[in-house]
Amino acid sequence: MFSSREKLRFSNMTIDNEGVYKKAGWGRSQYAVVFVCSLLFMGVGIGIGYAVGRNNSNSNIPQAGDTAQETATKPPRSPHPIDTILSSINKDNIKQNLWKYTSRPRMSGTPGGYELVQILQEAWRSSGIDEVRVTPYDVLMSYPNRTNPNRVQLLTSSGQLIFQSALFEPALDSLSNNSEIIPPFNAYAAAGISEGDLVYVNYGRIEDFLYLTQNMSIDLKGKTLIARYGKIFRGDKVKNAQRFNASGIIMYTDPSDFNRGNSTYPDSWWMPPSGLQRGTVGGDGDPLTPLYPATDYAYRVKESDVSGIKIPAQPISYGDAQHFLSEMGGEEAPLEWRGALPITYRIGPGFRNSSLKIRLEVNNFEEKRTVENVIGYIKGKTEPDRYILLGNHHDAWVFGAIDPLSGTAVLTELIRVFGEMLKSGTRPDRTIVFCAWGAEEHGLIGSTEWVEEYMKVLYERAVAYLNVDYAVDYNYVLFAGTSPLLQDSLYQATKLVPNPDTSSSDKTLYDAWKTRDNSNDLEPSVYYSLGSGSDMATFYQRAGVPSIDMWFTYDENKWDILSYPVYHSAYETVYLYENFIDPGYSYTATMAKLWGVLAWNIANEKVLKFDVRRYATAINKFIGNLKTEFGAKWTKQNVNIGALESAAQNLTTEAENFHQKVQSLQATSSAANVLQNRMINDKLIQFERAFIDCEGLPGRPMYKHVMFAPSVYDSYSDNSFPGIVDTMNEIENQNATAKWEVLKQQVSIATFIIQSAANTLKEVGL
Repeated sequence: MFSSREKLRFSNMTIDNEGVYKKAGWGRSQYAVVFVCSLLFMGVGIGIGYAVGRNNSNSNIPQAGDTAQETATKPPRSPHPIDTILSSINKDNIKQNLWKYTSRPRMSGTPGGYELVQILQEAWRSSGIDEVRVTPYDVLMSYPNRTNPNRVQLLTSSGQLIFQSALFEPALDSLSNNSEIIPPFNAYAAAGISEGDLVYVNYGRIEDFLYLTQNMSIDLKGKTLIARYGKIFRGDKVKNAQRFNASGIIMYTDPSDFNRGNSTYPDSWWMPPSGLQRGTVGGDGDPLTPLYPATDYAYRVKESDVSGIKIPAQPISYGDAQHFLSEMGGEEAPLEWRGALPITYRIGPGFRNSSLKIRLEVNNFEEKRTVENVIGYIKGKTEPDRYILLGNHHDAWVFGAIDPLSGTAVLTELIRVFGEMLKSGTRPDRTIVFCAWGAEEHGLIGSTEWVEEYMKVLYERAVAYLNVDYAVDYNYVLFAGTSPLLQDSLYQATKLVPNPDTSSSDKTLYDAWKTRDNSNDLEPSVYYSLGSGSDMATFYQRAGVPSIDMWFTYDENKWDILSYPVYHSAYETVYLYENFIDPGYSYTATMAKLWGVLAWNIANEKVLKFDVRRYATAINKFIGNLKTEFGAKWTKQNVNIGALESAAQNLTTEAENFHQKVQSLQATSSAANVLQNRMINDKLIQFERAFIDCEGLPGRPMYKHVMFAPSVYDSYSDNSFPGIVDTMNEIENQNATAKWEVLKQQVSIATFIIQSAANTLKEVGL
């Protein structure tokens, strides 16, 4: 995954400025309306089983609490498509896929990467789906120099070598012993040398830099920095270092975040001292064709004109980091800055022995290479021009048994099942598109270029994008981020999927999710801050396509860690997966079922289960949080928050009116009223697009979603009202008082966008 699941994890699921939402459950009256409407719409009697009944129509969507059995008095019928999906997913097939896919490193632009594209293309075509295409893009990629690998050295003033970081991760078992493994590097880090004093900057967040420069009066100009991985996107650590005029930065995996056990890989899932995290420090998409697709006819900027990372950066292991950190001088680090190495953490600058110095040497190179997406299609029978897209990426830094190939193995199995259904005559109403993206790890490149190429079509026709970057990083609980519009669709699907833990009293995935979510809410917790951590980013934040990102993960109350420990290392093998992540593949198969049921439901619902009231509730809560945090300051500066509140209230009113109208029409209209359903669905599909501002955010035209976009200081997480929150951050933390006019403009834009969204729900709206 490009920026990993190190994104902010949320235990208290309330709406705040990070975009987290505390859900309100449906009341009895609302469930009653749905129940009655279902009976009228489908024409079935009341009885044990699905609330809307079973039959062999592809467009009948089952409801929560259904079973697969018909009563003895009814004649035999063909299995419902949902039953077929649930019963057809085969764990052995997924296992075989994963072993095949992880047999060699799969980085995009390498022989292993190209081979996997061919494997996927052949498997998908043999499944029997309508069409499979490979979409290539020639883009600027970044790679390490094998003959002259990157390194970090501890030297004396005379140049004598005291210690050097490992040039490769040592093999700890047969699976991690492979000559194709790339040396440690950060993609798009500049080639060059940084030499001199070393400064420890904790996690490299903006607040860490402000503490060093303001509280401790340390001048970081020309210094080499060392930061521990976590909390924010690694690329933002490098940008912060560059912003404060450092000459280079080293990043390492501290055991406080990546090793909480008594043993490490291959004896457990914890990161060994020799393990390290590769990853990009670049932006989204091809650097040479910003905002436009990297087609053969595209204009490309000069490589020398690309605005990006200008300083060297390099990842190292915590075993190597200890050699450098243990020699550092200066004041002791604050308590919250200390990791778990057996050393005294010090800030620097420099070392206790003043004759020592650090030398960071990066020899990365950049060149144009072809990256490839694999795209499969099942054409809808009644609405072929409406798309439900399922996405995962196929590239990995090394073997990628978790990230991403557990997801790829699931996607291929799901395509096989859908292909078999197609052969038996079961075709969805709307078109389903299967996507395996290339070069996600380098910066969402394959998906970004594809969305840019088909932006106009997607903007008009895409219904939903369902992302599974990887299926499982631990076999405990479902974790999901979603557009507010897809929240109910997700809940509905989880109620139809069995709990993979057969020893539990919770029978459905929904029940297990709610139990293990550790939330006191009426519904399981989701988060709205999708960030730019995976391929849903461009769909959601630029094309305005309602999106979901989901996976199974660990118990955060048991392990308060930043991600699964061996993330992006050479030790992320199929051995790790089968012994410590998901033995038996039960949760992996459950992800295939959930993904399939969710896609099938959305592809066949006569009226989409998008509840616009969720959005209105979230927006009002976000505004309330803004008032609490900034209200007094805004009053002094005459910021017009009253208009913002008024627009939000208008949205709340129109959302409720629209919802009631939809319920009324469904209760009284004929199922054959295709035009009426299409009108409703079009409004629901376009509602997310109403929050897209074509001008983009201040200084970031690539990000256009006014409600949710990656924080300018952390691409892992979103801000709600990002233009407002980021501008206030500059005003408060960087003393940028001149930004008050920008702030007023952003509040005005948000007001306009919210009112426009309300207008889209009206019958005429003009």
